[in-house]
Amino acid sequence: MTPFNGLLFFYIMALLLIPAVALGLSGRPLKRYGLFFTVAMLLTAFDTWEKRLTLIFFYLFETLLVLAYVRVRKRNGARPLLWLFVALSLAPLVIVKLGAFIPALGFIHLLGISYMTFRAVQVLIETYDGLIKDVKLFDFSYFLLFFPCVSSGPIDRYRRFLSDLDARPSREEYIELLKAGIWKLMWGALFNFVISSLIYTKWLDKIPQGGFLNTLSYMYGYTFFLFFNFAGYSLMAIGASYIVGIRVPENFNMPFLSRDMKDFWSRWHISLSTWLRDYVYTRYCAAALKGEWYKDRRTASYIGYIITMMTMGLWHGLTLQYIVYGAYHGALMCLNEILDTRWKRFKKLKKENLSSVLLIIITFHLFSFGLLIFSGRLF
Repeated sequence: MTPFNGLLFFYIMALLLIPAVALGLSGRPLKRYGLFFTVAMLLTAFDTWEKRLTLIFFYLFETLLVLAYVRVRKRNGARPLLWLFVALSLAPLVIVKLGAFIPALGFIHLLGISYMTFRAVQVLIETYDGLIKDVKLFDFSYFLLFFPCVSSGPIDRYRRFLSDLDARPSREEYIELLKAGIWKLMWGALFNFVISSLIYTKWLDKIPQGGFLNTLSYMYGYTFFLFFNFAGYSLMAIGASYIVGIRVPENFNMPFLSRDMKDFWSRWHISLSTWLRDYVYTRYCAAALKGEWYKDRRTASYIGYIITMMTMGLWHGLTLQYIVYGAYHGALMCLNEILDTRWKRFKKLKKENLSSVLLIIITFHLFSFGLLIFSGRLF
């Protein structure tokens, strides 16, 4: 069963959320019931024993890995040891992605593995940094498997998640959370089941293959379809999270009003772009500058953008369209950096009314072309 899709799913979720609402309205903690809700919904979504066993294996592997590293880190803080644990944590994700090329691995599938893996890796990195001192089995299990965000994000942060998990909202605070959660669920349903469905059936599905104008129409249609589809799923995930007392961060912030690609990636799939910024780009640039790897300090930033956006592309998949998609956005981010640092006029243009509108249009088209690559329509 696909999360947030179909009447049966919403019926089961609504029934399982009733006790959470009752607990919240009575001012009682939601922590323990929230984990029960997550497990019950996972058993519903992973509706065969093969899927459930795969999830259990993944959960045990990542949990034991993280708990082991927490203990090891207290005795040995060497960076190579961190990268060993990170590589092991990424191994299940790599195996699943390789299934597209290696028939022997093709039978391994796990819904949400990309999102869950990045949550586990984040805990490893912040444990190494000393930001996380200890990891409790209950807390990590809830964080790793948190159902509303298991399949489509947003990607939450462990320490932020725990601050909500350990909180005990008053009746008045929970009522506000409940209202916001229901509102987001409704908007998410409108985006996903109405608007994106209409775009697909009335627009995308009617476009013939081949031809420049057909491809151009598909590019626009796919851009709006993906936005309403993905933003809708994110809103529903956030809404369900609110109802169990977890204030999952927003994932979209009017991305089509962005004036350049840096601005765009601070508005689109925010949880992924900030994750990549914090744990790939920033760390690479810091290491490059500290080690004086390049004569020109800007080179570290350019290569950092390429690595970061290539990681983003590979995170989606190992096929050519995703690799080219990542490389394309890496090049755009480098161009954006050049304009920001070497053309003083560029920053002024982003603040002027007429030129800012033009930049919004250009940014929209640059991203839309990227999604055309992402869609696989070109090759």
